Amino acid sequence: MTTTQSPLRIGNVSASRGDRATATAEFLDAATLDVLALDMLSDEAVLELAGQRVAGGPGYERAAVVQIGECLDRLGAGGVRIVTNAGALDPEGLAVELRDLARSRGLDLAVAWLDAGDVTGRATALGLGEVDVATVRHGAFGIARALAAGAVVVVTGRVSREALVTGAAAAHHGWTPSALDALAGSVAVGHVLSGGPGATGVVDSSTDVTRTTDPVTGGYPIAEIADDGCAVVTRHPSAFGSVTVGTVTDQLLDGVAGARYAAPDVVLRLDSLRLAQEGADRVRISGARGEPAPPVVAVVGMSRGDGEGARPSRVARPVAQEDAGHSVVLPDGSRVAVPVPRETADIGPGDLPSPWTPGTIPGGRPVAAALGSVASVRRGVVGRGVNIAVWTWDDAAFAWLAGELTDERFRELVPGLEGMDLHRYLLPNLRAVNVVARPPRGEVLRPGLGSDLAAASLEIPGELLEVGP
Repeated sequence: MTTTQSPLRIGNVSASRGDRATATAEFLDAATLDVLALDMLSDEAVLELAGQRVAGGPGYERAAVVQIGECLDRLGAGGVRIVTNAGALDPEGLAVELRDLARSRGLDLAVAWLDAGDVTGRATALGLGEVDVATVRHGAFGIARALAAGAVVVVTGRVSREALVTGAAAAHHGWTPSALDALAGSVAVGHVLSGGPGATGVVDSSTDVTRTTDPVTGGYPIAEIADDGCAVVTRHPSAFGSVTVGTVTDQLLDGVAGARYAAPDVVLRLDSLRLAQEGADRVRISGARGEPAPPVVAVVGMSRGDGEGARPSRVARPVAQEDAGHSVVLPDGSRVAVPVPRETADIGPGDLPSPWTPGTIPGGRPVAAALGSVASVRRGVVGRGVNIAVWTWDDAAFAWLAGELTDERFRELVPGLEGMDLHRYLLPNLRAVNVVARPPRGEVLRPGLGSDLAAASLEIPGELLEVGP
């Protein structure tokens, strides 16, 4: 891709095996895009594919062959490009199958692939213990290098959640690793888009509107990313759901801790973000500030567990950037090492860099009501723990929320936090109180922790209930 001043228009389809074969093609028919991110992996999916590979099957998600196969004629010169993490444990295998499929139809498809980041054989040495599969979360610049070299399809493994979007934006705008603020903005956008229809309030969101997972009608998001990293999040023009400050806030709070969110290529200052409704189904994300990349990236191990009813378990550890072994194979077959960021820095504290002064707290006679009547709750995975974020719609409501939801109050309201390490973070710009809870080492996180918080009864100022949603 060449450097351009025009925004990158990128959509994300979180496709799965259960989707009809033409779902991605239908999405492309109705939405004008530069790049489509085809996000098909979760930690559980990687674990399933590891078992599939042991049994002699492919280590990649074959549903991607079906989805991409239906839209090959829309790709290439003047068409859309695709970046997908469906390569999982064998990106090369998927790349070869896609290239062969295109050739069988008389098409020459420029495909690049990144190394899988599969470190299962090193899991014990990396501190993960005995696991069934372990992968490194590579960053965005392998994807950017592939697109800059002319790739029409880029196949990756289990990269970091925002990398598909950040890599495409870096290639489109010609960003280098020193463009920290622009990269940080695209990380925020990638974090939102990675939620798929959750970004439009359709599924996996505390602002649910409908319950459908169809890639066309199910509200999959689109972003327009400018060269400074600012962006507008919108959606498929004929989809269900809506894009509001609330739906975007909800996604931003998934799997984050404090004021700093570390991606492999940059640390995003979450406290710098500003959200604004620009019109129907259009929310602007601006103000992002970035700090140097961390010296480490995450390596994640997954285990199936033993016995009937056992649940998959997850463990994460840091690995030095220089030991991650990131490389990309370009469309011409040449393998290129992806450089480690020249400048790295330890991740700063999650607490706000400067004290926050609360505004006026609403008054009125307190009324016993559910927390969900004045706020929303978002839960996500943070390392070996969970984040439980409570956010609201205006500054006055947040002032009450920040004073009400102390560490002690969280422990009262969320059964199961006993004995866990708890850290509370304030994010005033997102009007959120975010708690990160981690169990003692060796203990498994209880499923569903905090899922009933929105139903908890609190004494809420009457003025809030008069103006609440």
